[in-house]
Amino acid sequence: MSRETVEVVREAFAAYRAAVSAPNPQDAIRAFIERFAHPEIEWHTSSDLPDSGVFRGRDGVAALIQEWLSSFEDYRVEPEEFIDRGAYVVVPVVLRGRIPGSRESDQEVTLSHAHVYEVRETRVVEVREYLTLDQALEAAGLPE
Repeated sequence: MSRETVEVVREAFAAYRAAVSAPNPQDAIRAFIERFAHPEIEWHTSSDLPDSGVFRGRDGVAALIQEWLSSFEDYRVEPEEFIDRGAYVVVPVVLRGRIPGSRESDQEVTLSHAHVYEVRETRVVEVREYLTLDQALEAAGLPE
C-alpha cells in the first residue's frame, strides 16, 4: 500500500494548491477536505507555531486552513519531497506568503517544516507538524 499512500498525499497537495487559488476558495477547500480527509481526521500543528493545537474533524481542518488563508496573502505550501514509510508519508514543506498590508514591500514570510501524514483507505487520518525533518522522522519512529 505504500506507493498508493504516497500518491494520495501527492494528489492531496495538488488539490490543495488548486483549492486555495480557486475563485471561490471556501467551496474548493470544502471539496478538497471531503475528498482527502477522513471524517475523524486530526491535524496536530507544531507546538512552536502561533496556531498550535489539535484540529479535529473536517470542520476543524477547514477552520485551520481558513485561518492560514486569512493570515497571509499569496499563501502557498510547497512540498520538497515525499518520503514513503508505508502507512506514513513524511513531507518536508516550505510555506510562503505575505503578511496582509505588506504587499508594497513584497516582503515574503517563509517557514520550513515537515509533516507526517497517516493515510488509511485513501484518506488522511492524521497530520503532525514538526519544525525539522529530523524531528518528523524521529517522531514517526523513522530514523533518516
